[in-house]
Amino acid sequence: MRALRILLRHRVTRWLRDPSWGTGTVAGQIVLLGLLLLLLAPLGLGSYVLGDVLRELYPEADALRLINGGMLYLVPVFTASRFFLQALPSERGDAYTTLPVSQTGLINGQIALSLLSVHTVFAVVLVGPVWAAEVATAWPSLGAAAWLAIALLATVVLPSHGANLLHLLLGRWPWGFVGALAGVALVVVVDAMLGPDLFRGLSRGVFGRPSVGVVAAVGGVGGMHAALLWVMRPRLEVDRRARQRIGGSSRRGAAFYRWVERTLPMGRLVALELRQIVRTRRLRGMMLYTSLALGAIHGWGLIIVVSGGSIEPFYIVLACTTGIGGAALGLGPVVFGASSSYADVLFAHPHRLVAAVRAKLIVLWAGTVPGTVLLLGVCAGLPASRSVFFIASVFWWWGIVVPGFVWMGMYARKPVDLSASHFSFRTSSLHEIGGLLLALAPMFTFVDATGYWWSTSVLLGAPGLVGLLACYWMPQLLTRRFRACRHEMLAGFRENEPI
Repeated sequence: MRALRILLRHRVTRWLRDPSWGTGTVAGQIVLLGLLLLLLAPLGLGSYVLGDVLRELYPEADALRLINGGMLYLVPVFTASRFFLQALPSERGDAYTTLPVSQTGLINGQIALSLLSVHTVFAVVLVGPVWAAEVATAWPSLGAAAWLAIALLATVVLPSHGANLLHLLLGRWPWGFVGALAGVALVVVVDAMLGPDLFRGLSRGVFGRPSVGVVAAVGGVGGMHAALLWVMRPRLEVDRRARQRIGGSSRRGAAFYRWVERTLPMGRLVALELRQIVRTRRLRGMMLYTSLALGAIHGWGLIIVVSGGSIEPFYIVLACTTGIGGAALGLGPVVFGASSSYADVLFAHPHRLVAAVRAKLIVLWAGTVPGTVLLLGVCAGLPASRSVFFIASVFWWWGIVVPGFVWMGMYARKPVDLSASHFSFRTSSLHEIGGLLLALAPMFTFVDATGYWWSTSVLLGAPGLVGLLACYWMPQLLTRRFRACRHEMLAGFRENEPI
């Protein structure tokens, strides 16, 4: 409990000192929570009348039996939402190891703090009304309390533990993460082959029999908690982390970085950026998610081309944004904030400022190369007008969006938490929003000129081509702006540094 109190006090202090919330942070959080509850009121109302709706649709069926049969499906849904949208507990555990508290207490505190999330509010709003309307009025008080406990464990605690465990597996043992996903897919396939009553029957057995359900829920949560303790404990071993850092890169990795340093312009700085992407969790996760997105988007495009179908507007939007931008879309708005931990050295000697700017441009341009190559492969099977439109979008990205990201990134004043998940609830700055709007400009332009492929291609390709032709002078122009706002940027990094 002592470790939990320390972590909770530091979490509140971080909220109070967060400049993105301004003064009166606690009051602001309470107001935002009230607005969230107001927005979730329709969901709560729908949950409250769910039994009546089911009785109208299925008059001969037992509404509570149907509800019990579907409750277990909420576990993978909430686990997936937490995995993609909630960051892993970001307290720096090595900073607490010198305190007179146990490592197990620190880990338990971090796990408990991950429950303080908007996902928990969402689950309570979904489960509470249906329990009050259907279970509390039909079952004895002891059985109703057991049902509510099972529901909260299944929709709040178990998804939180599962999402954290998936994050840790992805960061430390990628093959374990793949194995976990394969296991889930296998369960889905078996359920589909043997009939949906298999999973529904298990759900009815857990929620329909409170005595059995409580034991199963507590056992599942206990097993997941033990797995989390086993996986998270090495994060507090400072000596082991130091040995991993001393070990350095593998031979193949070192050879690749030497090739980058010798071949590419500003090779040493580019290699430094690539090392940071590989070694940090947030940027490494961004690379993984964008790679999966590229494969899905362009795989869809190849299927359309091979089957002889016509491309859809939704594919055009995805191909012109994520399908081209790739890693640059995730890294671009925070391209300078991701370097905040060593910005004092990077923006000083022995490198000139123009070298740092060029390195950022090269890294972002490299992030668009995989999407560009895959998109050109799809364009080979499309009509000429569509192919030219996509090529013009590539020019737009290379000549306008990438330099625009570097320009916008100079106004970032908040460092990026590289230990957090790439997908998490965060308040984006106006500069990040402006950069994303700049990236989405092809979509808006196309929507505004629907059907005019050639004219839209000229509107996109001409500015992009001009930007590419001006790539020699572009770093000089960006460096002037960078020199003017460098000190404010560094001061912002120090002021907004998380505690």
